[in-house]
Amino acid sequence: MNTVELTHDLDVSAIDAWAVLADFPGFLKWAGGGQGTIEIEGTGVGMVRHLNMPGTGKMAERLDRLDDDTTTIGYSLMYGNPVGMAEYRAVVRLEATEKNACRIHWHGEFTPAEDQQADVVRGNLEAAYQGMAAALAAYVKAS
Repeated sequence: MNTVELTHDLDVSAIDAWAVLADFPGFLKWAGGGQGTIEIEGTGVGMVRHLNMPGTGKMAERLDRLDDDTTTIGYSLMYGNPVGMAEYRAVVRLEATEKNACRIHWHGEFTPAEDQQADVVRGNLEAAYQGMAAALAAYVKAS
């Protein structure tokens, strides 16, 4: 598998950012800009969110880890080919850096879809991480 690592500083508190990030079913509220649909299957670790988003199409992700103590969430792709990936899993961790600031750490592992180049997929995934980090901070600030 290929890996992508990204660290991004956010000017919001880790507590507030975690409240949003840990809401696995609420993904489209902050990351989707209100576009697309989401259906949830199950509850807690093991739940699956079925997404249909413009530009991404239909996909599903399973919640593999949710740790409030370490503010860490992990999830994996069940179906779909977002940003050209055939397989994908991610671990996202928040780290408080100041009272009203935190750092988000993304670690993704992926296998490109058959017709995709790993470097292109890696660039797409890095851009997605940067976009989601900015969207998370903007959503927290607006809430």
